[in-house]
Amino acid sequence: MKKSLLALSVIAAAVSANAATVYDKDGTSLTLDGRVQSVFYNGNYEKAGEKDSSIQNSGRFGVGGKTQITDWVAGIGYTQWDVADGSEHNSFEARDQYVGADFGEFGQVIAGRFLDSTYSVEAATDIYEDAAGNVQGKFNGERRGGQLQYTYDNYGFFAQAGVQTAQDNAKLVDSEYFFKDDSYAIDSGFNGALGYTIDDVVFGPLSFKAGYSYVKGQSENDITGENGNEFNNFKHANASIAWGNVESGFYVAALYEHSALKDENNGNKIVNHGYELAVGYAFDNGVSVVGGYETSYYHKKNLAEGSKNSKAIVRRIPVFVNYAVNENFNVWGEAGFNAGSNSGADDVNSAARETLFSVGARYTF
Repeated sequence: MKKSLLALSVIAAAVSANAATVYDKDGTSLTLDGRVQSVFYNGNYEKAGEKDSSIQNSGRFGVGGKTQITDWVAGIGYTQWDVADGSEHNSFEARDQYVGADFGEFGQVIAGRFLDSTYSVEAATDIYEDAAGNVQGKFNGERRGGQLQYTYDNYGFFAQAGVQTAQDNAKLVDSEYFFKDDSYAIDSGFNGALGYTIDDVVFGPLSFKAGYSYVKGQSENDITGENGNEFNNFKHANASIAWGNVESGFYVAALYEHSALKDENNGNKIVNHGYELAVGYAFDNGVSVVGGYETSYYHKKNLAEGSKNSKAIVRRIPVFVNYAVNENFNVWGEAGFNAGSNSGADDVNSAARETLFSVGARYTF
């Protein structure tokens, strides 16, 4: 989910701004986009392997198409893969995959695999690479299939509404903090987001957004051992405010998240809430600097009478410096510092209490 400062997308499932049009004739076009990067991680990163500092490489490749059906609607399709994103260097996994219809200024409808509507709210603080995201990174780090989504973004107004259909072994929440493998048996759900942007307030646009997502788990009659983890429901609400432009001048953003996963079968209710703050400045020479603070509270409530509850708090300070040499090539340095994380349970990833450091370079096409 992480991306460089200049590649921040405020609308989920958007095609890369650097996509190259390789075919455009008679109302039909084809675009290609992607990236290749190498990043040095210190040993506190899980990506570094067995606590050894190392360089990890990865790639991403996407193909998009658009064809004009009538004067007011076009058919669209897009697919993207992550390539060798991990220490094994042999993965080739689907990321965004959808087909849909583009109605121009009246919005867009897509169906397939992508981030749900609440990510459009989280995007305000998703401006780091790997050292942040202890709040917003826990609910939309993975795309989910089986979704239908409508997006309207015009005249300052933003609206998004989505429907989730049944999925086995679906990604839902971060496993390290919710004490389960991130593989859930989803029955259905819905999600939405609303926002409004005021142009040119002192040093840039001022944007407000709020979102909500509800996901219902499969029932006992539907689920088998191969469907994924059982749960009753998952609720997720968030709100954000962003001021400025991440590509030039000052940028300030704040995000609040609240979620609850109810799992009566195992006698648990797991509540998570927290906030992220980010402040940055992008210079005319391509250098951008961002710093922030994030706090996330985790509370595992055992519903069985007399059972013990557990709590954890993650407090982190991320710092990110990026240099966009040009629109295709950029380098960065990033660090994350513990700011008082503590845990009443062993389930919280020990990396939350470690100092993280990375240096990377990326070519985007």
